Amino acid sequence: MLLNQQKRYALRLSPLHVYVRSLKRRLQLGRGDFNICFVDDGAIRRMNAAYRGQDRATDVLSFPWGEHARSSLAAARRPAKTSRPVRAEFIGFLGDIVISVEAARRNARGEGHSTLDEIRWLILHGVLHLLGYDHESDSGEMTALELALREQLGVAAGRGRNGSK
Repeated sequence: MLLNQQKRYALRLSPLHVYVRSLKRRLQLGRGDFNICFVDDGAIRRMNAAYRGQDRATDVLSFPWGEHARSSLAAARRPAKTSRPVRAEFIGFLGDIVISVEAARRNARGEGHSTLDEIRWLILHGVLHLLGYDHESDSGEMTALELALREQLGVAAGRGRNGSK
């Protein structure tokens, strides 16, 4: 689900739906699913302060569903066992991604690319976090994967931060 909760900037969701479908195919997520909520700087700042202890706006936050999103994805790839009913809406659910459109616009202007590409990159970055990757502790594994996926998905224009957030 894509949800636009900010009002400051017009946001076309249809190209983002197409991108999310391509990303899910590329990552072989199967029934693995996630939500994306677009907010303003004030909203993401409050979330960043509440959940990460950082009282500042950021561009993207990821909230994995459950402790281990990777095991949730593995469950989504296995056929459901009929002996234990599971609410269908939670099978394979990976979590939520929150993106500040204001921050995405600033990033895009600063790096010389489109806001749409920046938002695509932030979605990819957020999904990798939902899958358990952590660029702060994985010796470059997430960054390398993110850069390769950008290339494969056709949104690999240059970026000064080398793909890291």
